[in-house]
Amino acid sequence: MRPNRTRFPHLILGLLASWFCLFTLPADAGAAEQPALVAAQSDSLEYTRVWEAILAEAGLTPEMVALPTMEKRRLFVAGKIHLDCCAAPIWRDVPEERSVQLFTDIIADSPEYYVFRAGQAVRITDAGVLGTLRFAVVRGFTYDGIDRFGSVLAVRDMDEMLEAVATGQADTGIININDFNRRMRAHAWPLELGDIHYIADLRARVHRDHAALVPRLNAAIARLKSSGRIRSILSDRSADNIRVRVGQSDSVGFQAAWRAILQEAGIDPEYVVAPHERKRRLFVDGALLMDCCAAPIWRTRPDEVAIQIWSDTFYVTREQFVFARGRVVDVSTPEALARLRVAVVRGFDYLDQDKFGARIPGRDVADVLKLIEAGRADTGIISNVDFHMLVKDQPDRFVLGPVRVAAEQKVRLHVNAGGLVARINDAIARLKADGTLVRLLEGEAGAN
Repeated sequence: MRPNRTRFPHLILGLLASWFCLFTLPADAGAAEQPALVAAQSDSLEYTRVWEAILAEAGLTPEMVALPTMEKRRLFVAGKIHLDCCAAPIWRDVPEERSVQLFTDIIADSPEYYVFRAGQAVRITDAGVLGTLRFAVVRGFTYDGIDRFGSVLAVRDMDEMLEAVATGQADTGIININDFNRRMRAHAWPLELGDIHYIADLRARVHRDHAALVPRLNAAIARLKSSGRIRSILSDRSADNIRVRVGQSDSVGFQAAWRAILQEAGIDPEYVVAPHERKRRLFVDGALLMDCCAAPIWRTRPDEVAIQIWSDTFYVTREQFVFARGRVVDVSTPEALARLRVAVVRGFDYLDQDKFGARIPGRDVADVLKLIEAGRADTGIISNVDFHMLVKDQPDRFVLGPVRVAAEQKVRLHVNAGGLVARINDAIARLKADGTLVRLLEGEAGAN
């Protein structure tokens, strides 16, 4: 069966996001305010790297936004996103898009393959063979010829598709080769690629209001193709090493450890500093691909459980009650807790929090201590690491109380960044083995 240069399922890999500000206000004195150039990130890690290289080669520094595919398409039509990559024209063939879009020259041909359990590949000699196969398809993807598939098993994402094929729940699925290689490095399922299902001509899309940028982008694409740079990026087996948007820890005690883990893993982070509850929403939406540092017992909301993956444990903290010195109160029974105002971090979930008399929220762990010291709360909850980091210069202001729970600290990864789990775990193992993490987290005072 000859591969068709036509539509294939748009592979959404990560970098989904909630709403980000799409405009800045750079303007010359006395000039009318103009919106900044805005470019949408690719849904693919590999093509994000290609897109960044094209923009850099073209001398463009747009504001980059990561959004769900349909939201990107809507904002492109509205003129709020000016550049987008990487898609085939046949995927953007509705009238409202055709009326506002221009396409660059071809960036790359993107083959997509049937995938089978190892040793069970089937030759797709004609369309009739498709009717004998059970397909695992990703919800929300568009599949050309899906009406010819024998049966369809809808799954959540590409990892779940590969797992369905590997475990025999489906006979085959469809996947881009770069995506397949990255995910196989992380999971090593017993799978192999079969025939090519589609080949798409991937291009960048330019809103007609910025038509002048098309020649500039085409020239950049030509230079990068001629030099082999695009081919190199797409064939690079370390292609996960791109800028990744991550949550910054709101704990002083863990920020150094988080930086060390990312550096050791070869990941260039773009830190997002936001209130804790907002970070949790951004993570669920895919705007953050990783966050640190937390324990699985604190992230049990159904929408989080559905999309999160945990690294290995890199440290075990002791979560303890904390009091202002001279104002220690009884916390030994549920009845005692019910009479207390407990300082908490807004957006944190706490074990047995329904037994607190009142929750007094602060922005971060430093706020917890301020609320207690000001008398607005009777007690609070803090990790041993945070306590020693925050009070080491004034050790007589607060007192640690009983340990509530030992918490295994891990890195949380969105399922769309599942290919990075092995690298994070390898980095954690090395930093634990040489004592780096203990030194960063306990410091000179130790975490006693």
